[in-house]
Amino acid sequence: MRLPLRLATALALGGCIVVLGAAAWIVARAVVADAMYAQGQRDLAAATALATERLQASQELPLDSVADALALSTGYRVSVFDSDRRLLVDSNLESVPAASAVNADTRSEVAGALSRVRASSIRVSELDGRRYLFSASRLYRGGEQVVLRFGAPAEPILDAASRVAHWITLTVLAGGGVGLLVLDRGAGGVVNVLGDIRRFLARLGDSQPVARVKLPAVIELARVASAANRLRGELEEQVARVTRERDELAQLMDEVGEGLMALTNDARVLRINPAARQLLGLAEVIPFSPVGSIVRDPVLRDLLEASVIRPEGRLEVSVGDRELEIRTKRGTEGGAVVLLVDITEIRRLEAVRSDFVANASHELKTPLTVIRAAAETVLDEDLPPDLRGRFLRSIEGNTVRLQRMVDDLLDLSRYESGAWRPEREPFAVARAAWAAWDEMQDKWADRGVSFRVEGDGEALGDEAAAYQIFRNLLENALRYVPAENGRVVVNIDRSGNHLVVGVEDNGSGIPVSALPRIFERFYRVDTARSRDGGGTGLGLAIVRHLVSSMGGQVEARSGWGVGTTITFTIPAAHRPDSAPAGVAAVNRADGDPV
Repeated sequence: MRLPLRLATALALGGCIVVLGAAAWIVARAVVADAMYAQGQRDLAAATALATERLQASQELPLDSVADALALSTGYRVSVFDSDRRLLVDSNLESVPAASAVNADTRSEVAGALSRVRASSIRVSELDGRRYLFSASRLYRGGEQVVLRFGAPAEPILDAASRVAHWITLTVLAGGGVGLLVLDRGAGGVVNVLGDIRRFLARLGDSQPVARVKLPAVIELARVASAANRLRGELEEQVARVTRERDELAQLMDEVGEGLMALTNDARVLRINPAARQLLGLAEVIPFSPVGSIVRDPVLRDLLEASVIRPEGRLEVSVGDRELEIRTKRGTEGGAVVLLVDITEIRRLEAVRSDFVANASHELKTPLTVIRAAAETVLDEDLPPDLRGRFLRSIEGNTVRLQRMVDDLLDLSRYESGAWRPEREPFAVARAAWAAWDEMQDKWADRGVSFRVEGDGEALGDEAAAYQIFRNLLENALRYVPAENGRVVVNIDRSGNHLVVGVEDNGSGIPVSALPRIFERFYRVDTARSRDGGGTGLGLAIVRHLVSSMGGQVEARSGWGVGTTITFTIPAAHRPDSAPAGVAAVNRADGDPV
């Protein structure tokens, strides 16, 4: 029976519309379901990871209480299995069936988590026969392996996909009256929107930025697109927070003055801060370089390689010209943290202290021994008067020497401890030099040594300290200049904001090798001559501290047989370079002898 052409065309068009509607339903349901399954798996995996940390931190709480709390806070089904894949706790069951180990081999996600730490699956549950999205993670609880599994029912995802597919199918069928072209275009537009959403969800895990999905006119699709955009915003916030915390931690490591290193489980350099590179003498370290390839010292290399195994370690080692204290601590989740502390200055100060105690003991022992011996001799009643007088003068001289040494030690201790603060007042440097020289005349009156001051200037500092500086320097100079034709000259010049003062003599001089040490406490170039002259070995050390306290520096130039020049700087008063009032009164005729 032949049908009219119009009817046949209508039937053909209707058949095409029905076929297109069925195809649209199938495609839409599959695309939406795949996208929602993928997103559901990612959400479930993230929730499982966070819950694993909470479960591991709640070692003392019962499993069922923790599982119920996690289920209540997340809305997922929470299950816990032992290492034999037996069900221990399930938030959907009031009690675990005795045959919970039956069909345990079919729990693919549990078996996968036991072998690979994390695993997931989509399957039908053996306990209630419903289809679930499962995500499992392995952890240790009480020293035993357990598997935490989250489950989300698949029916809501399928229902949502079916609703979207039904709506699309109705749209296709309703548009059939307009024509096959309109139907084709409409179906193609919907598929494009779903494809955009699927591609958007698939790219959320990439490191590249993802553009927001445009909201389509279809309400259901617009809701799906809106949920995808909201998920994108939350993920970006989490990534930004993690990135910010990582950058802050990196900046903190770089700003720390001590050296810090972070090592991986296999002793590779995960991160090293600039201070550690400087202490180890490394220009640059490639990330994940084996620590054994960048550290040359065998003892230090063994310690660092063992730090990922041993809980803690500590060692002092010399690296170049530095003394380093190395402390290591193994991380709770593998790897190790290494702290490098520069203790070079501490060890130097300990050596200085030890030397000071030894030198002070030696210097005090000598006059005390002389005093004791002389006193024992004086106690002899048959001792002639002239010898008794000699021994009494020896006692007096060594007592004075002890007193000077104690006074110098007290002054040096006061300067070094910071208990003394110099004044900052203008004073004429030449006046302080002449005052110190006048005091020397009584002690050295029997020697024909000429003294003069060349130049002058007004300094900003402590005049009493400057007087003490000149007194110590002039006393040292007079001790070594010849008795005949001896000469001591003080030169005062201005250089920028400082006055440069030099005390020059034509004495026996100092060997070049000894110049770096002459400002140390108790150091003497010629020990016998210094003690005979009554020196304590502390004068130049006091000079160095006084000059440094007033913001200057001191240095020495000398050599055997060419005399010695001690030069120090002191801040100049902020006045014109013209001579201040009173300078003429302190400058005297050249060559005033003692």
